[in-house]
Amino acid sequence: MSMFGTKEKSGKYHAEITTGDWPVKGSEAVTSGSDEQVQKWASDPDCIEQEQAAAHMKWRLAELAAKRQELQDNPFDPRTEVSADAKHIARKVITHLWILFVALPLVLALLFQMLK
Repeated sequence: MSMFGTKEKSGKYHAEITTGDWPVKGSEAVTSGSDEQVQKWASDPDCIEQEQAAAHMKWRLAELAAKRQELQDNPFDPRTEVSADAKHIARKVITHLWILFVALPLVLALLFQMLK
């Protein structure tokens, strides 16, 4: 027995993830953790950041619902799809570049050889 009495061991813990060499604890772990980890912390009464994890999980779900609604309203994803207009413009540009750098020098070389 110590001078100040015995310290009770609490079952409470901080949210913690290990990424790389350093562990991340507390609110930073909640914001950078995976959905499964945050959901676990939000439902665990022994986690000190339970309320923060629940609020963050609610925010993540709201963001996901907003993205899903946006994709339903506008299904075109400019990062993965190419519009028909862009394909047409690219085809015209490539055609003109081919004429400029392949066909024209060939014709000029033939004319130069004929006139020589």
